[in-house]
Amino acid sequence: MSVARIYAIALNTYREAVRDRVLFGVLVLAAGVLALTLALGELSLDQQMRVVTDLGMASISLFSVVVAIFLGSSLLYKEIERKTLYVILPKPIARFEFLLGKYFGIVATCAVFIAIMGALQLLVTAIQADASTALVIGVPVALAVLLGIAFFFAKDRTVVVPIWSLVALGATAWVCSTVDVEVYRLLASLLLGLGEVLILTAVALLFSSFSTPFLTGAFTFGVWLVGRAAHDMVAMETRVLSPAMKNLLRWLAEVLPNFNLFVPGRNTLVSKSVEYGEPLTYVATSMGYAVLYAAAVLVLASLIFRRRDFL
Repeated sequence: MSVARIYAIALNTYREAVRDRVLFGVLVLAAGVLALTLALGELSLDQQMRVVTDLGMASISLFSVVVAIFLGSSLLYKEIERKTLYVILPKPIARFEFLLGKYFGIVATCAVFIAIMGALQLLVTAIQADASTALVIGVPVALAVLLGIAFFFAKDRTVVVPIWSLVALGATAWVCSTVDVEVYRLLASLLLGLGEVLILTAVALLFSSFSTPFLTGAFTFGVWLVGRAAHDMVAMETRVLSPAMKNLLRWLAEVLPNFNLFVPGRNTLVSKSVEYGEPLTYVATSMGYAVLYAAAVLVLASLIFRRRDFL
């Protein structure tokens, strides 16, 4: 396995993804929703901060899922549709290397998306928490100037936005730290959102290795939906479900990824619990689960993709 070849494909995948206008549309829409949470927070009774943070993090999770499904179901198919795959595969590159490159490129794009949206969420949270006006205005202006300077002087603009997004996330987290905001919980939620994307992208590539974009999107969304609901439905005591349905849900809960791990309750990320232990332990184990599950799915996707005939 060549790291250089995987990196080259991942870089090309990232460049192709960020040029897609749909991605920019989702980014603008998500930013608008985060701004809207400020207005919605004012409509609540003494729960403004909770409304802003909970709705904001839920929207970031949802939009990152949309981005992962969209990119995972379309980018690999585009290579086949445009016949570019027929030029790449005869070269000294294994099919699993090509698939891994696609995977890491999509994950990198989603990570940048989550970081940018996380920075906006932290800024909105700081505004809700009555942070210093100078910081709330000065930090975004400084970040905008920094981005412009970086674009002007950078030889390779591809790496500018990923680095800038992390700087923006750190800067807005610092602004939030100056007021009474649970910064760790917000950052941990963003990291768990990335864990959800790790699995979902692998699932999308699995279906994309043998299916069309529409079916891939539908199947991946179905896996995500069942992964969010199956474990809760199994644990729920009800007489409505038949024994056969309960057994089916129990089987699905064991086989499909448990996406509920990546959207825990507030207390899980704030204080030690009897069920999950320390918040840091919970985040670490959940991310470990995401990496292992994604690796297993990618192995299966590589086996299917290896046997596919493109002639």
